[in-house]
Amino acid sequence: MENYTKYALKSAEELAQLLSGIDNLFVIACNKCYKEFESLQEPDRDAFLKIAAENGKTVTGSASIDFLCNKTQTDRKLIDLIPEGTENVVVLSCGLGIQTVASLAELPVYAASNSLNYTGHHGMALTKKACD
Repeated sequence: MENYTKYALKSAEELAQLLSGIDNLFVIACNKCYKEFESLQEPDRDAFLKIAAENGKTVTGSASIDFLCNKTQTDRKLIDLIPEGTENVVVLSCGLGIQTVASLAELPVYAASNSLNYTGHHGMALTKKACD
């Protein structure tokens, strides 16, 4: 297993800039890895959805997936999950989860979070770590 990197939702200002020029979003949030590792900087899907609404964006749907970095599991869950009319996918995850979704989605993928490096955490990625 790869070392896990936690993440935090980007600031409202960064997200407004990210959302500029894109619309019809499907939001995927990682439920994260082992819950016993606590952090005050947990991203919040509802906070992102509020910022998207404040910026006049249409959200076609959203989902939370456990261990988003696990490509096999995420691939199975993404089948038929993203509704027709979606033009962009926004991911709240560490870099591994974002890379996994980007490799599977047939749409542009945007990162709504920043990775925070912590030692001792582990995800379910069974692939090469590429967060550097």
